[in-house]
Amino acid sequence: MTKKNPLQINQLRQNISSLEGEMKGLNDHLDLNPNDLFPNDDILPGINDIEVFNYQEEIDSIQTDCDETLSCLSSLYLNTEELEKRNISNIIKNDAIALSDLKFSLFCSKRGLINLMKQLDMGINDPDMYQAVGTFQKEIRDSIKMLYEIQKKMKDFYKDIRDELASTSINAGEQNIDDIDITSKDDDDYHIVDFDKLNNQLEDYRDSKK
Repeated sequence: MTKKNPLQINQLRQNISSLEGEMKGLNDHLDLNPNDLFPNDDILPGINDIEVFNYQEEIDSIQTDCDETLSCLSSLYLNTEELEKRNISNIIKNDAIALSDLKFSLFCSKRGLINLMKQLDMGINDPDMYQAVGTFQKEIRDSIKMLYEIQKKMKDFYKDIRDELASTSINAGEQNIDDIDITSKDDDDYHIVDFDKLNNQLEDYRDSKK
């Protein structure tokens, strides 16, 4: 076996030491936090405000809120027995879905406007940005107005249903309303009330009783 001289042994030790240093540096590099690579807010304000939004959670929250709103609204005019009628429960369910879609659209418009304003605050002064802000503002105003009008119409609708169910003679002569089967339609059918016709029928009924 050939013996190595002291010079070779010393060189080998230096190589091993150098290799250990390189491995330690590589290990430190691999342990680097990716967030450390992002610039500070002082350099680019808002660059680190990256948000991963849970839209499904927001949709579910809005739907739950609308279900509760329609439940409270309908219960103001209809009793428990009437609310359990199949057609009426379908009306309430579909009204809640329509209301939740509108509210989610309003939420997205607000979120879009906020994101645009953040970009303007960062110094992005593109004229299209200001035009987009105006568009979002108009959409929000229109959505709020539509939301108010729809809720008012829903309130009047349930009130009219109550009056219709309370009448003892609508398309049934002297037949009592309790004997009328309003649940004979399929679950997917909708009960649409013609209020002009309903008012005429009520007036004819009152006149016949005079």
